[in-house]
Amino acid sequence: MIDHDDLVDKIINDPDRIPLKGVVGPSPLRELIGFHATTSLPRDLMHDLIEGVCPMIIISLLKQASALRILTYIRIQERMENFQYGKFDSSNQPPPLLVKHLQNNHMAATAAQKLCFYKLFPIIFHDIVDLLPSFVVYQVLREILDLIMSYPFRRKWLHVLGELCETFHEKMIRHFPDKITPKAHYIREYKDMINDFAPAIKQWCSRYEAKHSYFKKITVRTNNFKNIPKMLVTRYHLKQCLTFDHLTRLQSSQYPVGMRKVRKNCFDIQMKDILLKHFNHIDLDTDLYQCNILIHNNIEYRRCGVYVIDLKPSHEQPIFAPVIMIIKKKEKWWLLVDILNTICYDEKLSAWQIQSTTRYSLIDSNDLTYYHKGLDIYIVNNLSFVSFISRLTLH
Repeated sequence: MIDHDDLVDKIINDPDRIPLKGVVGPSPLRELIGFHATTSLPRDLMHDLIEGVCPMIIISLLKQASALRILTYIRIQERMENFQYGKFDSSNQPPPLLVKHLQNNHMAATAAQKLCFYKLFPIIFHDIVDLLPSFVVYQVLREILDLIMSYPFRRKWLHVLGELCETFHEKMIRHFPDKITPKAHYIREYKDMINDFAPAIKQWCSRYEAKHSYFKKITVRTNNFKNIPKMLVTRYHLKQCLTFDHLTRLQSSQYPVGMRKVRKNCFDIQMKDILLKHFNHIDLDTDLYQCNILIHNNIEYRRCGVYVIDLKPSHEQPIFAPVIMIIKKKEKWWLLVDILNTICYDEKLSAWQIQSTTRYSLIDSNDLTYYHKGLDIYIVNNLSFVSFISRLTLH
């Protein structure tokens, strides 16, 4: 058993300070009361799973599909190039996996793109996943990721998470024994990490990593290599100040994009009934405005986007609704939505099957408290599905 403290002591007593087992010396935070370098720092969800295990599993499954003569590398590349991403997922659309990437076990993409690809993998390759003997590894890891990325995280889920992590380790030994990297082992620590440090999604580095591309460009353009961290921070702060100084919308908690008048011929009979019941006395030609996008409390609500508006109390099944129109009356914005019927959770696609019932409703954006990100609808075998990575729970 290797002890970190023993390695640090050996390095300190070594005149040459030669690193041992990857340890180069004592931590700068060593003198803090109660701090330990190996037990006081939580693991990072983004590096361990999203950039580590998830792309490794996807590439392994696709290579298995090629080995079984189900899909060639060229067809895999064509499938990714031709797949139509939704409006929300298109911002994180991953580049297609080229033949050389599959041969080198490498996915050239950002963390957000890898997460998007992992989420949509069963939908993109819906016709072959049933033919892959090792697809069960993806399914177990998807359940783990759903729990780990949940916020809030219920303490009673810890036992379930621990069992899933052990199951994942067993499936990896059975299906991909040569792919058990250190990051695959780290998954087994997430139960204790969440118990000690709170939900993992509150500890991850995704927001910091998102600035890498911006900072790299600035470093090259400025040609300044003296105290680079200070230069980058100062420049970014000045940019933020300039941006905030020119944004009048900061004076308000909400602002619309693409606002215009509404005409009554935009509504069908059912919509008009909903509006008249809700507002009582209203002139549909003069009293209402609409917009394409509403930013409310830094959350974007977009027409045609699907949102989770509530959870069923019995089993916490999400209730979805696409935004038909964003309407304003007397300085108050409302979302006109079509409440969908949630059929079931499809284990194969890791997505919720939904169906339109033409049941309209007016809701306040303040009432959407469970999951704020807009979702896209994907059609598979003439059925509609929405997919997101998180497990929701009633507050």
